[in-house]
Amino acid sequence: MKRLFLLIAMLGVIASYICAKTQTSKTSNQKKNINLVFIGNSITAGATLEEASTQAPPIVCRELIEQSTGVPTHVFNGGHSGITTFGFLPGRNDLTKVIANAKSLVSKNGGTLYFSIMLGTNDSAIKGTEGAPVSTDTYQKNMRSIISELIKHFPDCKILVNYPIWYSPNTHNGARYLEEGLKRLHSYYPIIDELAKEYKQVCTGNRNVWDLFQNNYQLFTAEEGNSGTFFLHPNKQGAAYLADIWAKSLLAIIQKDGILIKKEAQK
Repeated sequence: MKRLFLLIAMLGVIASYICAKTQTSKTSNQKKNINLVFIGNSITAGATLEEASTQAPPIVCRELIEQSTGVPTHVFNGGHSGITTFGFLPGRNDLTKVIANAKSLVSKNGGTLYFSIMLGTNDSAIKGTEGAPVSTDTYQKNMRSIISELIKHFPDCKILVNYPIWYSPNTHNGARYLEEGLKRLHSYYPIIDELAKEYKQVCTGNRNVWDLFQNNYQLFTAEEGNSGTFFLHPNKQGAAYLADIWAKSLLAIIQKDGILIKKEAQK
């Protein structure tokens, strides 16, 4: 009988050891790699930048995250010029592509998966983009569909929803935005707040990003349009500035996942 109790006790110790080791291995694996997947429009894609492959906000953001954590960080830039929330709905090519690349990153690298979304600029247009003008109710419905689909495929992912940045009220290129569009764009902000309350995986970005870009023309590429020179797309300086804002928001989430952040990066 004593031998039986001893055997059971030993099996219990072994089981506890295996469980602890598996958990440690899982945690260690999570800290070995960070996977970033960005969903957005031309601003995310890096439109007007001379070298979008190295200067687009997601690429710069990846570099900042890796520098700040010392953890290998991998990225997929799913930015698509001219796209609205309709273009990323489940079943559409862009979201299918995003999901496939996210799965590839996780399969190849292991680690934790983070999505960063900034949509709304093209939704706010008066005319010229898919679904425009997109009401706040429709914007909310579309964003819910996108987020729910991501969570369905990646239950353990974390999602950062960034607030769209300001553009000049005379913005008018292939699509017409103007003052009406600008007001509509800002009306999406409360919707983003609501999304963070609805989904436990969702966090919001820096709400001050509007003020940080408003009238700071040095952060934009000057573009000639149908209503004069307008400011919509960040230039190299603006893209790096936006990347830094995104990186700080992502680092706050990453830190909660147990990945240490260098002190200088927390400032």
